[in-house]
Amino acid sequence: MAMNPAVFSVSSVDEIGSHLESVQQEGMVPTLAFVFSSVVHDLEALKSAFAESDMAVFGASSSGEITDDEVHEESIAVMLLDIDRDAFRIRLFDGGGKSSGEVGQEVAEWAKPIFENPATVLMSAGLHADGQQIVQGFFDTMDRQVPLFGCLAGDELTFTETFVFDASQVFSNGVIALVFNQGVIELQGLAASGWKGIGTPKTVTKAAGNIVYEIDGEPALDMYNKYLNIGDDPALAGEYPLILIRDDDSVALRAVMGVNEDKSIFYAGTVPEGSRVKFSMPPGSEIIDLAVEQMSEFNQQVPKSDAIVLFSCKARHIALGPMVEDEISAIHKLWNVPLVGFFTYGEIGPVPKGACDFHNHTLVPVLLREK
Repeated sequence: MAMNPAVFSVSSVDEIGSHLESVQQEGMVPTLAFVFSSVVHDLEALKSAFAESDMAVFGASSSGEITDDEVHEESIAVMLLDIDRDAFRIRLFDGGGKSSGEVGQEVAEWAKPIFENPATVLMSAGLHADGQQIVQGFFDTMDRQVPLFGCLAGDELTFTETFVFDASQVFSNGVIALVFNQGVIELQGLAASGWKGIGTPKTVTKAAGNIVYEIDGEPALDMYNKYLNIGDDPALAGEYPLILIRDDDSVALRAVMGVNEDKSIFYAGTVPEGSRVKFSMPPGSEIIDLAVEQMSEFNQQVPKSDAIVLFSCKARHIALGPMVEDEISAIHKLWNVPLVGFFTYGEIGPVPKGACDFHNHTLVPVLLREK
């Protein structure tokens, strides 16, 4: 099989070596490793376990790991690929002293000249990283629409520190970017949520960055309670993503991260003042049915893949509970190829018939295929 994808999950760093050995004994020479690890593990030791075997590492801390159709807790999920080294590049970008937009620009400046037809995957660390600004900065500098996928790293919902890493360094603030030559490796993906809006669109009348103060002239929390009756419990509010309606009528979801004393609500991504928004229906199995339906349509357009990297929102996992495994296993079945992924703090990918955006509460499978 092209790329020879090998996927495994382990519960300690010590187990990595024997897995790498057995893969190599089977004659595979992996050049690239996707590594998603719980923060309970020593990430310095983890990167070193790969450094010895001379492969590029694209790594992030997680909030639950995924291999094929299984969900793991406090584990390390790995996918090894055998890809021509000339077909991809990896680089870490330090976010210290820079805005998220500036880091996005830096990634694009680096990626732009490498390949004529690039596709980029990036993961961001830092609890104050703004995924929307990273995407914006990237496309402002790229000057053209190219495939972009990615996520914000997690940390088991402790909200203390998230990380990205390669084979030589671990950063708690910054971005790791992986760019492919699409002449050799094609990337396709889709952000699906399954959440539907309720009621008529409202207007965000007062907001700054990712904090919304007023919706239709009323305090944000009062507006939520008018429709959803959440009291002042941010955990409950977290089960009802805000649906942000873009100018082209495509949508992006925003997860509630907390409720402030002044009844303002802060989200996991920017909600611009003046935006049209809708509240969303309560979580249930119909959300999974809708998301899987979108994925089935996507599978008809892109029926073949060699491997899948899946970014799924931790807020989605919390809202849907064990049902989230049903959609992961449905995605795995659709393409029936090795899959690795994790639960994230935000996702980057295109919506059906829309441009690339930053999302919460979505799942984004990234399909890799050797041409």
